[in-house]
Amino acid sequence: MICKRIFRLTFSAALSFLLLLNFAYAAGGNSIQGGRSVGSVCLGQNINQVRSILGAPSKVVASPNDPNSQLLHFKNHGLAVFMGSNGAVIGITVLGGKWKTPEGIGIGSAGASVTKVYGQGLQRGQGNINYASRGLAFSIRNGKVSSIYVFKREDERPLLGDRIIVPGKRVGSIKIGTHLSTVSNSWGNADNVTPMGQGRSLHRYKEEAIGLIVNSKQIIEGVVMETGDFITKEGVKVGSSKSEVIKVFGQANASNGSLIYENKGIGFRLTQGRVSQITVLSPALRGK
Repeated sequence: MICKRIFRLTFSAALSFLLLLNFAYAAGGNSIQGGRSVGSVCLGQNINQVRSILGAPSKVVASPNDPNSQLLHFKNHGLAVFMGSNGAVIGITVLGGKWKTPEGIGIGSAGASVTKVYGQGLQRGQGNINYASRGLAFSIRNGKVSSIYVFKREDERPLLGDRIIVPGKRVGSIKIGTHLSTVSNSWGNADNVTPMGQGRSLHRYKEEAIGLIVNSKQIIEGVVMETGDFITKEGVKVGSSKSEVIKVFGQANASNGSLIYENKGIGFRLTQGRVSQITVLSPALRGK
């Protein structure tokens, strides 16, 4: 009787463990969940949690725009995890492996299957499709999915809007000429504020990789971006090459590694031949 009881308890405990294990696998497994996770790696986790799941990264690359942000490569898992300056995961890139979305889209899937399943999405340059409301983006090369990016859904990231850069006018839903409160009401106070002279100051939001040039009346006169979240209608964004910028905007006098288009209200800082920062300015600041 005692042995039977022990057996029953042991069997029950084992069954419970297996059920929990199965649940954990189902919740993580090889699933790509837009706006949330890839397997058991979730947005918002800290670096220790990521390491406990994936082990030590094969390569760590510091962000060129923010030394406190890092891209951790896990080659054996086919993943790259972007750690923000706050020490939390803000993006996960799938580069290989058996990871798939619930709809069955993974690396190597036909590019046409992406738009068939999710619709047209927002075209972000050649071969890049963004689904902001789903927290998913796909890169397609030679007709096949080459990478999948998981990020916070649009409703969790206010002010991104359509993510379009309109020179001299707006960046997503951040409009030149509006009061600083239109941003601070959604994002809170800036992480730091740097005086620029003539009553202007730069309000920097590290997590968003956005800086706002604000005048003495708290009016936004410029937006400085160090993130690829935004793109011009022609497909130019942070990460684009110098030749891509010139092809769209024409020749410009290079000044201290930058291409400035005063009459258009936009400028590009270049690092090793690629755009590392984009600035959109109001007419009041052009040439000043």
